[in-house]
Amino acid sequence: MAHFILPGNAVHLNFQQRLPNTNLRTWVQCLWSMGGQSPLAHPIVEKLYPDAGASLTIHLGNSRPIVTLCFNRHMLLETFDTSTTRMGIRFKPTSMYSLLGLAPEQCIDAHLCLGDDIKPSWMDSLMPVVERLYQLDAPKGLALLETWLLGLLKSRLTSKSPVPGIIQAINQLQLPPEQLAANVGLTRRTLERRLKREVGVSPGALVTYARLHRARRCLLEADRPLSEIALHCGYYDQPHFTHAFQSFTNETPASYRQRKLSQIYKA
Repeated sequence: MAHFILPGNAVHLNFQQRLPNTNLRTWVQCLWSMGGQSPLAHPIVEKLYPDAGASLTIHLGNSRPIVTLCFNRHMLLETFDTSTTRMGIRFKPTSMYSLLGLAPEQCIDAHLCLGDDIKPSWMDSLMPVVERLYQLDAPKGLALLETWLLGLLKSRLTSKSPVPGIIQAINQLQLPPEQLAANVGLTRRTLERRLKREVGVSPGALVTYARLHRARRCLLEADRPLSEIALHCGYYDQPHFTHAFQSFTNETPASYRQRKLSQIYKA
């Protein structure tokens, strides 16, 4: 998605993010770090919402670093321990296939551990970088990860594909996927096959993610009516919006708004 929505407890998590180098912006949403401070009395649980992107997470524990890769097609609950430093990369849709050379289906809704569950070709170049992160603060560590990404991009022969442009257009919720495919000379069936291979989701799922993301951002506006948000995000009416939002996030739009705004005010 075009705009990254910060975790509700970003301040308590010591959350920091870095926007990627211009050359990486087709593939990378942001680089981030969190933790590395005194533990809180209670762990923080955050919801991870799908957007057809993937997450590479580096856990800098005391014994050894653990690197995981996850592609979530459904909402996941993640528990954060603020005493452990984490750094990571949030990839945009198609990056797993085009940049990382992996099929999205390999990492669906689970954190796969590099070296144990999955061994991508670029793992050997990443692990020395990960070891160096122990000696660096968050800004320098994220800059080092960005340098690694630029090297990976240079080594990968990423062919020109219309899929990233189609996804960007879908996120704007202006034209149906079928029309977007026709605009670049693809049939609906070809688009579905390309998305399944390169992104791991259907055109309909991308529309669902885009609506959900736009709705979540609109709900941060305290005075905006739910009926107006529903129409702005492409839902038929407010009941349709409420049902779709709740089925995907396990909470109503009103409860989501109340929870997020209370976190903002407490911060």
